Amino acid sequence: MRRRITKAFFATAAAGAAITTLGFAAASPAGAAAGGMHFTPSAPETATDAHGALCGAPGDITGTWSSTDCGKAGYVATGRNFRFASALVTVPNHNGLVASDPTMYVALDASGVNTDFARAGVRPCVPTSGSLTCPLISAGGSGWQAFAMVNESGVVTVGTVAITASTEGGGVFLGVYLVPTGNGVHIVVTPPSGAVLNNTYAVSGPVYTDAQALADWTTDTTQPAPVPPAAKFRDTQFFQGRFTTSSGAQGTFKGPWTLTAVDATSNGSLPPAGTLIAQPSFLWNDGNSFAGMGNDAFGVWRYPF
Repeated sequence: MRRRITKAFFATAAAGAAITTLGFAAASPAGAAAGGMHFTPSAPETATDAHGALCGAPGDITGTWSSTDCGKAGYVATGRNFRFASALVTVPNHNGLVASDPTMYVALDASGVNTDFARAGVRPCVPTSGSLTCPLISAGGSGWQAFAMVNESGVVTVGTVAITASTEGGGVFLGVYLVPTGNGVHIVVTPPSGAVLNNTYAVSGPVYTDAQALADWTTDTTQPAPVPPAAKFRDTQFFQGRFTTSSGAQGTFKGPWTLTAVDATSNGSLPPAGTLIAQPSFLWNDGNSFAGMGNDAFGVWRYPF
């Protein structure tokens, strides 16, 4: 069965073309549902420590990716400077839980250089000020919200829109684009219905050395995170992935850069030294790949101990 979602366009003349989200298969292709079987990336697989001291305080939303971070799973492109990242991410088919559900995003990030990043994503809804509201689940809320977030020299700017319960199991388009002048990041977040985030955030010439597509448990109120489930299950899927370098080189998640698969393990070491908790699947082709390149989709799986 296919789920029709709203068509969304993200103006990216420098990135090559407008991005169109037309829909996605609710079921994975054969093999994708198995989990634990990676596409072989162009760099060694790495692990994040789900039980380490660097997991961050509950509610921390400003951490940047590193190999010692807490509870992240997905793919990170490095070795080039980047200006564009986008994907269609599925909202988990249940009410969002701050205690155990991940934040899911695409991002441009200056990891290893400074704390700058720009993210577009979906996260469990936590009001952190009077301007951020979470509709009650009893009133049609989902416990999820879509967000745009920019960290510029340690100053974090956040925009959010609520996600309705009817969106659970559906797709949200995420796009982050560093404008050619370097003085703005354009972020578009488009749920299949309801309000859209479409804003440009002022920045001052950031150099984004990573492009990311991650499920991130750093913000969970239950630590350490992610919480191991009773049985293996899939948290989310990323479809129609696109990365573009500052020089204009284009790809899906795979491209002319170093790509690393990121796991969450019990101690920051890959099995057998560490116990696997969360992991991206291998990359596969969702049928909407850029220029027939494929490798534009993956799922994120969580595992019991």
